[in-house]
Amino acid sequence: MSAEGHSDVNLPLLTLLQRGVRWFSGELLERLEAAGVDPITPAHAAVLAHLERGTSLSIAELARRAGVTRQTMHRAVTQLLGEGLLTSTPGPGFPRSTLIGLTDAGCRRRDVAGKILHDLEQVLGSQLGPAALEELRDSLTRAWPQ
Repeated sequence: MSAEGHSDVNLPLLTLLQRGVRWFSGELLERLEAAGVDPITPAHAAVLAHLERGTSLSIAELARRAGVTRQTMHRAVTQLLGEGLLTSTPGPGFPRSTLIGLTDAGCRRRDVAGKILHDLEQVLGSQLGPAALEELRDSLTRAWPQ
């Protein structure tokens, strides 16, 4: 391990987590571009990750699942509606409730991004080892309330 790598051990956890997010985000954007797919922001990924083909959810439910505010989710949904990746249909209950679903284009973008993210996890696993990657995933799953 280099002296620079050793000094990284003392960095705040927040810095290390941000470094990881930057790596994943940067690699995702590069690989999406190479695949001829428009970029996906982290906010867009939070929407697309929680929708399945043929299933619609309210903005409030999407926000709850993603762990963000309704306002944040609403902004991301509005952008994705504008790109033609989502559909919006009237929902039951409150007059202003809407259900958000995926279009075919949204499914394609989500599927390409999901495969790339899976591949990036494999790259990380090759650097850390499969057991360490599984432990990291388990730790991050348990670390924060849902």
